[in-house]
Amino acid sequence: MKLSDRKARILQAVIDDYIKDAQPVSSKSLQDKHISDVSSATIRSELATLEEMGYLIQPHVSAGRIPSAKAYRLYVEELMKDGTLTDEERQIIESHLISKVGEVEEIVRSTAKVISDVTNYTSVIVLKNIGQVMIRKIKLVDLVDGDVLLVIITDCGVLKETVRVGVNTEDSYLDVATGILNNIFAGRKLDEIKKDKDSTDAELFKFKELIAGVISALDKYSRDNSRVYLEGEHKIFDYPEYNDIDRAKNFLSVIDTKEELLNVVNDDNQIEFSVKIDKDETGDGISDCSIVTAKYSIKGKEIGQAGVIGPTRMNYDKVFAVLEYISKMLNGIDNDDNK
Repeated sequence: MKLSDRKARILQAVIDDYIKDAQPVSSKSLQDKHISDVSSATIRSELATLEEMGYLIQPHVSAGRIPSAKAYRLYVEELMKDGTLTDEERQIIESHLISKVGEVEEIVRSTAKVISDVTNYTSVIVLKNIGQVMIRKIKLVDLVDGDVLLVIITDCGVLKETVRVGVNTEDSYLDVATGILNNIFAGRKLDEIKKDKDSTDAELFKFKELIAGVISALDKYSRDNSRVYLEGEHKIFDYPEYNDIDRAKNFLSVIDTKEELLNVVNDDNQIEFSVKIDKDETGDGISDCSIVTAKYSIKGKEIGQAGVIGPTRMNYDKVFAVLEYISKMLNGIDNDDNK
């Protein structure tokens, strides 16, 4: 049943106030702050009806109302206003991401941190499709005593690994080795390389340590099909709902287990943004909690999901604004080392 304009207006006001203060909202408060053109008696009647419809909950007989998971779902889909970021928040995001151009791990960790810092919620990033990452170029940098810095430039970022080669790494050796490694690996995906790692020709024997180093670095990177990065795990406890010991233990048990967190965050839908509200939508996830995730790409290639975990009364419009802005920033990152 579609809500009347007045019911929608009242429900939106209840949700906005509860998101801000975490206190049950009374009819008097609504009239004083938001709906002065409607009588207190009418507001009370509408609140009662919204409660009967499952949108509001009255914790105690004499208390005001709080939104239900059903109310938050309607809020996200129909009532929520477009969020905006301040100039300061945009600058924080840009400074974090622009300074981390290059290494995949640094980009991902920095993204998780800035999402958590700007929203003040727990953030999570799931790095996916690792096996489909393509090698663009390999570079070798001479270190000392037979060690070489292996720089693997992919279409999603840069991997670095120190490799012990045990031979004289003069310039001619590094030049030849670089050419051979690029002939073998450039333009190929990680999955292809891992399948062919036993087919190295015998004539490349003197480069076997370097080739093994490339394979080891890539294998280590892609061993898990999905990687999970968390930031701000403690921030959920800034919200009074999570002073409850059982809720806190439930939250920690989920975020401490990679498989549990993947189940909560992953979404097979092709939609750009996903919102899961309370345990009915998060499955075996976290009660009294919402999860907003966005698919993200680097240079047009979908890499995974970035998201925010917070109380059901989270500031959804702010979260959407942050994730959308970061998505645009990431998609514009140039990982070319020749910048």
